[in-house]
Amino acid sequence: MKYVAIDVSSKSFVVHVIDRKKRLLFQGEIAPVKTALLKLIEDLGPEPMKVVFEAGNQMKWLAETLQGVEKVDLHVVHPNELKWISKSSSKTDKVDARKMAELARGDLLPRKVHIVEGPVRRLRELTSARQTVQGKRIALSNSIRALLLQEGVRLSEKFFGRTDWRDRLDRVAVSDTGRIVITAYMQAIDALQETEAELTEQMVAVKDERLELLESIPGIGLLTSRVLLGALDEAQRFDDRKAVAKYGALTPTIYQSGAVTHLGRINRDGRHEVRRVLLQCAHTVARMKSFESRPLRQFFERLMKRRGKKIAIVALARKLLTIAYGVLKNQAHYDPARLTPYPV
Repeated sequence: MKYVAIDVSSKSFVVHVIDRKKRLLFQGEIAPVKTALLKLIEDLGPEPMKVVFEAGNQMKWLAETLQGVEKVDLHVVHPNELKWISKSSSKTDKVDARKMAELARGDLLPRKVHIVEGPVRRLRELTSARQTVQGKRIALSNSIRALLLQEGVRLSEKFFGRTDWRDRLDRVAVSDTGRIVITAYMQAIDALQETEAELTEQMVAVKDERLELLESIPGIGLLTSRVLLGALDEAQRFDDRKAVAKYGALTPTIYQSGAVTHLGRINRDGRHEVRRVLLQCAHTVARMKSFESRPLRQFFERLMKRRGKKIAIVALARKLLTIAYGVLKNQAHYDPARLTPYPV
């Protein structure tokens, strides 16, 4: 067995290859293209090899290329799982590649990143694009808010959520230069909203039989179900519901030393898009009055009395995520009778 570690960058790939006895077989750089990568794999001989690299913006084509090679055992790791490398006092691309190769040789690599394909890959890419467009639109709205604040005009917190915000903005008294800038920002916001709507339409057009299971959960609609499916995909790959909650960025950070255990803020290392949509769904479920939503609403209300609304909303979002995991794992529709009666 050979162990091939690749430190990926846009300019070049730094490669470190060792064998079972830790003998160096290759160390150097190759061009960041498919032909160079395949030539490297071919030159290393017919023996089986474990190839490892960190997940990043080139993961898709790298994985597709290497998964087609029979002798390659591909192992993609999440950058957050290798933080000790980035915090090393002697961090270089060569050092990073060498450390990953040695971890692979010792069977000490973190768990593999799940590589999705087909409709789920399409959902992930559309979700990421929609999130980027949405972020730029919100940034422009905040720029308008900041500009008006300099003019002495303070907009309400939910101003841009109103249907008539454009008309109201046109009536605000500002300087000539301010009006030119605001008009330009508004035109950009309109274009971004149109793009966002197109991406949303493309997401809703994606079909998968598992979406029906997710949409049986109260508060989970067409868009949220697709965000969840794109993130979770195969439920069996998770150890338990705690692992799913951590993956969805809905678990608290934990500091433990001796007999002291401190729970901090929500961990940000998971999938942000999952946390974002489920927090919105939690607000919706907390107001629902249907029979199906009753156990969830009661869970929220009990926790709110003890811990406050903000913590209760996060807990409800986490519960919605673990329920989504359950219906996908069991291939069964949501059943309110199966929910635990008390918060956990």
